[in-house]
Amino acid sequence: MIELLQVTPEIESTIETYTVILLYFVVVLAIGVFFYRKSRESTGDFWIAGGEITLPIQVFAMLAVAVTAGSFFGFGGLGYELGIAAGIVFAASVGAGVLLTLMFVAAPIRRSGVYTVPDYLRVRYQSDTVRLLGALIFVIAAWAYLIPQLTAAGITMDFIFPELSYSVGVLAATIVFALYVSLGGMWAVTWTDFIQGILITVLAVLPVPYILLEFGSPGAVMSEATANSPAVAGTEAPWLLLLGLAVVWICASGALPHVGQRIMASDSDRTARRGLMWMNLIYMTIFVLNITFVVGAAMAIEPDLATGDYYYYAVLAEFTGPVVQGLGAAALLAAVMSSTDALLIALSAALSRDIPQSLGMDLSEQLEMRLGALTVWLSALTAAVVAFDPPAIIGAMITFIAGGVASGLFPAMFLGTWWKRANRQGALASMIIGFGAYGVLLAAGVMPYDFTEALITVPLGIAVLVGVSLATDRPTVEELTGFQAFHEREAQPDAVPDDD
Repeated sequence: MIELLQVTPEIESTIETYTVILLYFVVVLAIGVFFYRKSRESTGDFWIAGGEITLPIQVFAMLAVAVTAGSFFGFGGLGYELGIAAGIVFAASVGAGVLLTLMFVAAPIRRSGVYTVPDYLRVRYQSDTVRLLGALIFVIAAWAYLIPQLTAAGITMDFIFPELSYSVGVLAATIVFALYVSLGGMWAVTWTDFIQGILITVLAVLPVPYILLEFGSPGAVMSEATANSPAVAGTEAPWLLLLGLAVVWICASGALPHVGQRIMASDSDRTARRGLMWMNLIYMTIFVLNITFVVGAAMAIEPDLATGDYYYYAVLAEFTGPVVQGLGAAALLAAVMSSTDALLIALSAALSRDIPQSLGMDLSEQLEMRLGALTVWLSALTAAVVAFDPPAIIGAMITFIAGGVASGLFPAMFLGTWWKRANRQGALASMIIGFGAYGVLLAAGVMPYDFTEALITVPLGIAVLVGVSLATDRPTVEELTGFQAFHEREAQPDAVPDDD
């Protein structure tokens, strides 16, 4: 367990720091209130902002969604714990996964004209059962993914307001997140993410000039870092662990619940693809700089942090004043908020739309949106309870969760999007066996290193999809019609009816 009472970095609370953070909270809440009426015009507005988000907005909104707590904290946290090379492998794997998503599924997902990824699977395989199973995997993954995000929020609040407890910080942040998401839906999520994406771009590398002024050169940073920890410039992590980490993030990036829903909010498939392209370029640039310089500086000044997740705050506390510390904390809150709000929307959509419709329930639009707002609160608060005592460092938590997504959804989504012979029996078998086997291996703890479960379960899921599809009936005309639609037309969000 993480012992959060042993935090090393801490700032002296000042009115300037408080003001920066409180103003930030006011802005995001105001956005939620502003978009309340717009988000209630239709379920399309609540779940995917009507599919109207243009390229400039989408680039930074996508960046904000990609830069989860796992990126801002996790890359550097793993770099601090396992060496900078491990952090670079983490970041590069996510970048490769985004590129894979851009090339193979972004346009088909947007063309499907639906509001959620489980519904995309329904249209592809013409099966409510596939949609239901996909929604259940989404619910499990999205809820679990909330826990490291809220852990990061608690760490941030603990850094800014050390007189408050970590748990109070988690709860306060959770209430703010749930409030603006439940009020403004995807419209509020999009515009807060746009602002947060810009903040993250600037502030992720904010410590770099301070570090260079202090140390003089990148070589000097590494020299002092390696004096405290000889392995920090490389990694002592086993190659099998790094391979597992890479496979997880290459396969999971496009299948994570909040990524598909962000793609669906694009105003065209071209916007979806180009948004991912520009986002990925910015993403890789800022995080290679962040991992290289900020992690090195953190190890140079404080080699005994209670957890590597505090590396960024250690540097802020050492080199900057209260206003810059407040801005840096705002950037980390932005990283947390932007992924948390997108996860809440995806999780709420699965609970309030996909599962009821898969079971034949015909909810009115207003009832669906009310249920969606309620599930936002229930999901956030229950995840916050677990985040009071988080089970691992943030980078590890999100990688374990992503491994389940990669094992359960990657074959049906990615292979099924382009292979005509894939059918509903193959998809169901792949999702059940891939996700189930991953859970069994993770619970049993039989693998030699962390993150290596996916080295078995992702290929297993692919093999099951192929084998079962070939051993059973060919796809029906309806399945092939859905398949062709993904590749031949630019659909609008209402192009595909909700009912089979």
